[in-house]
Amino acid sequence: MRYVLEFTEADLDRPPSEPEKVAATVREMFDGETPVRTMDVAEKLGRNYGTVKTHLHRAGQQNLLQCVPRKGWLPTEC
Repeated sequence: MRYVLEFTEADLDRPPSEPEKVAATVREMFDGETPVRTMDVAEKLGRNYGTVKTHLHRAGQQNLLQCVPRKGWLPTEC
């Protein structure tokens, strides 16, 4: 394969997805020890709780966040 181009994420100029935006908000709100609650993220963004919850779980599947059951969300070390 002589003429194959390879692209990385840095090559693609695209806006962040909703899970990436929500993960960035959790990183901003994280104080270093206490998990960030879904309700607090929804209030800060001014969005529906269910919508934010869905985006948080998608961010967790993408390893952008870590879920602590019944506590909240933690940013990953990435």
